[in-house]
Amino acid sequence: MNNIYNAAKKIYWKMPQSVQSKLRMPARKLAKYLRKTEIDDYNHSKNGDLSWSQFEKNILLHSNKYKGVFIQSPVIDWDVDLYQRPQHLANAFAKLGYLVIYCTLNWTKDNVSGFRQVSPNIWLTNYNVTGKIPDAIVSIYSTSYANADNIINAKNKNYQLIYEYIDHIDPQISGDPENIARLLRLKEYAFNGGADKIVASSIALYDEASAVVGADNVILSQNGVDTAHYRNLTANDVILPNDYKEFRKKYKNIVGYFGALAPWIWYDTVNEITQNNPDIGFIFIGPDYYGGSESLTKRANVLCTGAIDYKELPIYAREFDICLIPFEPGEIAKTTSPLKLFEYFALEKPVVVTSAMRECIVYDEVFRGKDSEELSKEIHKALKLKNDQCFKAKLALLADQNNWTNRAIAFEVAFKDAKQ
Repeated sequence: MNNIYNAAKKIYWKMPQSVQSKLRMPARKLAKYLRKTEIDDYNHSKNGDLSWSQFEKNILLHSNKYKGVFIQSPVIDWDVDLYQRPQHLANAFAKLGYLVIYCTLNWTKDNVSGFRQVSPNIWLTNYNVTGKIPDAIVSIYSTSYANADNIINAKNKNYQLIYEYIDHIDPQISGDPENIARLLRLKEYAFNGGADKIVASSIALYDEASAVVGADNVILSQNGVDTAHYRNLTANDVILPNDYKEFRKKYKNIVGYFGALAPWIWYDTVNEITQNNPDIGFIFIGPDYYGGSESLTKRANVLCTGAIDYKELPIYAREFDICLIPFEPGEIAKTTSPLKLFEYFALEKPVVVTSAMRECIVYDEVFRGKDSEELSKEIHKALKLKNDQCFKAKLALLADQNNWTNRAIAFEVAFKDAKQ
């Protein structure tokens, strides 16, 4: 069965992005069926991974040397092109001295059978460890439907549950009605005492949760940046593709975006901006979510690269002159703390955003506009500061203030409260 699953997975990821988008939900259901085999009685090594008994003996037996155990329940595979909040927080907790167990469903590139060390203090597993390690901190995301019902129906809750409220439950993010129903059940469970703490990733979500459960039960830990990654000059040995280099040479100024090409992008306005600024090159880097790249009008001054490996992303992004975050006005724009804002800061690139993005416009250094005309004007203002060393220093400082270590330290209150 595992061989069939791996073969099906390879076929799926070789399909065109438009076909992947149409097949996304049935593919997930098929994957769930093909992954039915559990490893609860897994007592032998496979592909060099540790079995549960080996992990218990060699790692958990010595867990007292760590500050605590943090379990990330399934939300996104570890090995993805674009690292997101779960991977970054896992790394930050590991550096602070915690044992991190990162659970995966092997949906994309992960292929672990048991337990595999992927970084110092971080172990990747497809084993369901929730409830098997007493007093651990278990994180479940507000967008994670895969493990929602298991958490809700757990009979032996010998762990501290953290509900990470990172987005409103919205069809643009949360998928089909069945997934939305699961997520709403999970939110209700968390907000009605099921979660020991709620961690909110934005001020709007923090305020909403605090009004329901009380501020003492909510922690604000927004998204952040791995500054060292974006300042790592050793990435200069990455060879950019010829079409990318040629596009860069054609334009004096490049406006760049990296992240998902997702439904919450304000495509109509972006298309107006690219049409009205033919002398500026626009580069969009990132995976296609539900046909997002097809919503961008094809023009000579627009380049879509697709997903770029996170390890190589900085060298691509350094070719930008300024950066863009064009989220469509609405609840997602109002409540999202975008990682890319702080990553752009670390690159010392001026940032232009939709004025509805409250988590971004709290920074005076960020340019903002309410429509294509305003955004175009702000782009030209931002371009005037692209080489301003004083302005770049301000952005670098903002990146340092918003790094993932600081976010993990804010989150760490949950561990301290659990010990009381």
